[in-house]
Amino acid sequence: MQGVQAREWRRYGFGGPPQPWEHNAQRDLDRLATSYYLDALEQHRRAVESTDDDEALRRLEELFTTATRHKHEIDFTLRHWATPVERARLEDRLGQLMRISRRLRAFVDASGGEDDPDPADEAAAVA
Repeated sequence: MQGVQAREWRRYGFGGPPQPWEHNAQRDLDRLATSYYLDALEQHRRAVESTDDDEALRRLEELFTTATRHKHEIDFTLRHWATPVERARLEDRLGQLMRISRRLRAFVDASGGEDDPDPADEAAAVA
């Protein structure tokens, strides 16, 4: 078993040296992060349109700013080989981006800001 030398700790941290991404992992992670971010972007727009409460608007802006910061961090990490610590942080940021998207969607659904009708309801109304 080969131990980690002290110079490697200073250089890379405890996770070890950067490693290349697996085949298509960068593309898949980027697509997943982008889809969550675009969902958060749309839900943010709808939520801002559906509320007049200043406290709710402040919280919505805070959530969206955090989502934007996480998306930028994910994009930056995917540009190069990543250490195991960076990979773990990327997974955490991706999970947080997903939860922010869900929270924004829940806010829109709770506030009744549904601007596009359900296609099943529309078909039933026509029949």
